[in-house]
Amino acid sequence: MLLRASSQAVGEEVDLSAAVEDAADGGVEDGSVLTAFAEAVVRATDDLDAARARALETLGPAKFVEAAATVGIFNGLVRVADSTGIPSDAMMLERTADVRGDLGFNRWAGARSSGVAEAPA
Repeated sequence: MLLRASSQAVGEEVDLSAAVEDAADGGVEDGSVLTAFAEAVVRATDDLDAARARALETLGPAKFVEAAATVGIFNGLVRVADSTGIPSDAMMLERTADVRGDLGFNRWAGARSSGVAEAPA
């Protein structure tokens, strides 16, 4: 939801469906490389080394470190929220209802903590 707000703040349009689908770049520069890298890190896939090398080559060292830090912190935040059962507050639930519905986030395990969980499709 922060990506939507931050992209609007700088006048850019992103396709948030790229976060949950095997999509293109989502309208983000080097988005497909970033998505592949993030997925490989979070899922600890066999292609992590290749995804890391491609991200470093495509982004350069400074942007790669920024991307790696972002993946790490978001992964950590989600794990803490899910493990402790932290619910989203009412304002966040209201402001994100459309995106959560469109992208199927309410079918994810973490949605239970906020009382918005739906059965998996």
